[in-house]
Amino acid sequence: MSAPRVPTPVTARVEGWGMAVGGVAQVLQPTSVEEIRAALAQAHAAQQKIALRGAGCSYGDASCGTGKLVLDFTRFNRILDFDAQTGVIRVEAGATIGDIWQHVLPHGWWPPVVSGTMAPTLGGAVAMNIHGKNAYRVGPIGEHVLRLRVLLVDGSERTLLPDDPLFPAIIGGFGELAVITEVELQLKHIYSGQLDVDALCGGNLAEIFAIFDDWQDRSDYLVAWIDGFASGKSLGRGLVHMAHQLAPGVDPQPQALMTVAAQTLPSRLFGLIPKSWMWALLWPFSFNLGMRFVNLVKFWSARLLEHGKRYRQGHAAFHFLLDYVPNWKWAYKPGGLIQHQIFVPKAQAQRVFAEVFALQHRYGLPTWLAVMKRHRPDRFLLTHGLDGYSMAQDFAVTKRNRQKLWQLCHEVDGIVTAAGGRFYFAKDATLEPESVLAAWPKENLMQFAALREELDPGGLLATDLYERAVAPALRKLV
Repeated sequence: MSAPRVPTPVTARVEGWGMAVGGVAQVLQPTSVEEIRAALAQAHAAQQKIALRGAGCSYGDASCGTGKLVLDFTRFNRILDFDAQTGVIRVEAGATIGDIWQHVLPHGWWPPVVSGTMAPTLGGAVAMNIHGKNAYRVGPIGEHVLRLRVLLVDGSERTLLPDDPLFPAIIGGFGELAVITEVELQLKHIYSGQLDVDALCGGNLAEIFAIFDDWQDRSDYLVAWIDGFASGKSLGRGLVHMAHQLAPGVDPQPQALMTVAAQTLPSRLFGLIPKSWMWALLWPFSFNLGMRFVNLVKFWSARLLEHGKRYRQGHAAFHFLLDYVPNWKWAYKPGGLIQHQIFVPKAQAQRVFAEVFALQHRYGLPTWLAVMKRHRPDRFLLTHGLDGYSMAQDFAVTKRNRQKLWQLCHEVDGIVTAAGGRFYFAKDATLEPESVLAAWPKENLMQFAALREELDPGGLLATDLYERAVAPALRKLV
């Protein structure tokens, strides 16, 4: 039998989701394991490096491959098997979170962990070990993976179960050890198409942390929006949402909203304004003073309209806030945006977050959008998970502020690592090798380096993120 023909790659600019980093690459969209294997072999023969890319939802350069061959998995996306009795689903790596929930919801199941958008592929989500608003209760998505099928760079295939030593390294290994081809995932049983949601405003960081402490043991999901412009006694004010799964029998018609049509996000705001226009309506406010006004209005409208109230909301509407306004990131054009997410141990988190917000104000670069979550430790090799909190912060990138913004992020990294904190490769665009060395235990990094040498001795797999931040850090360990 002749080897499968590898389609001719297309030359294209490959960017991070935030549009602020990226470069020109050769892009190939395989549709089978055989095509992926052939692409690996050809790249090896040509001494061309490969970057793996799902749907390109990483904010930074985690799925970029400037000057490399980028394998785009969006056409490698079949749902291979689903057991409606056990809630176990098996998919190709390019199937998205949206593909999965739309397939399983009518049967009373939901993905155990989802990001703020349904666009990521499951292979990418596992490679980055994504977390959701329930991270403090159920951990990252890797804790719900039952089996992985991976393709090594030598063309061999392996099936990995959770007790395989390679399993906790591949998950969260950001596509640098092997190619994930199949994922078998345990879904979560649900008893309604809706969640009960409570909303509480906090006037400052101390009040936000108090709400988290009060609600974390009695909520299934917990997330806070923070006003990054507030200062003084109002520093860190925001709105916390607590969501709860409906128990069996609470919803008298549980199937009524367990349909894709019922969960579909509305296309118009207030039933009038097409949401496809919203990014253009936001664009005139895309400067510090304008976004200060937007954050101010959001806080006080939440204080007046949401505070202390409970309501019901569909799963898609609650989870996929980033999909609510199509192409909202275009409001950050022409320079795009980066997101800087920091993870800090519980005992240090309030102090560190306050220090970081104050530092941003001194730089004149306040975050335009900040989101806080609670986390717990997990067993994965290069995990971002810890017993603490994260703060994800969006920043507009311009020609004028780019160097200063990167400098701010580096200074923040120093504060975080001094407090025993970590970072998240799926969101990173600025991390320096020194911060990688400071954030993860040396033994974990050395184990990762040893696995790289064993599984990919020629360094075939190498994204821009890996070459920028991780590879230089690993070289310093030797």
